Amino acid sequence: MNNKIFNLVTEKLDQAFGLAKYDHVRKNLNLQTVIQDLPWTPARYRKFRDAVEAELDLSCDWTGTVEHIVDDLDRRYLRRFFGEIWKPRTDDYNYTGWPLAEEIIRHNPQNVLDVGCGYNQFRGRIPNLTGIDPYNDCADYMVDILDYHVRAGTHDHIICLGSINFNSRQDIEARFARCVDLLAPGGRMYFRANPGIQWKNGPWVEIFAWNFQVVKELEEKYSLKLETFKQDNDRLYFVYSKP
Repeated sequence: MNNKIFNLVTEKLDQAFGLAKYDHVRKNLNLQTVIQDLPWTPARYRKFRDAVEAELDLSCDWTGTVEHIVDDLDRRYLRRFFGEIWKPRTDDYNYTGWPLAEEIIRHNPQNVLDVGCGYNQFRGRIPNLTGIDPYNDCADYMVDILDYHVRAGTHDHIICLGSINFNSRQDIEARFARCVDLLAPGGRMYFRANPGIQWKNGPWVEIFAWNFQVVKELEEKYSLKLETFKQDNDRLYFVYSKP
């Protein structure tokens, strides 16, 4: 879950029900609160929705629980950010830029997966590559890794260049675990990770702050081998192999 957007929604709900007679409403707000079930007046409901949408500069259908609405707002925001605003900086990186293609080719890849491929820049540079991305229509398949349904062990190389870097540790691990499941024994996963640097042009993107401790914890938890850990400009570069 995007905690930045969750905090925005709950802040605006607190403001909407700021009167003392609504103390019970504010105290009982939680992820499973159904927005439509709150004691709205039409004017208060419209003001609440307009306030959230103005902050994010997008619209929402506003049906369901707080959790559902936060997730929907997060998806809409990320779709616009990564589809319209964000631009790749592939030239800036020594290990996870264009030289990464040469590194992977050296291992004779048979089935490569680029998770969160963005503009799919490695298409044509790395053989046997499939790019997936839920937000960019340059992908071969516009799908999140959690909804990418192929058999376990399908890919001998998996690239994750800044794509598993958003929202909570739970969200990170869910996608990381799916990558591990899709990686063939003897395969490698290549990561570029943001250590917590916020984007000025994407203020509502929640960045997960990767660090060496997290990288080592995941190595142990998922029975991987950490082969490389380096600084790559302002990002982290690390490579796992699967025994």
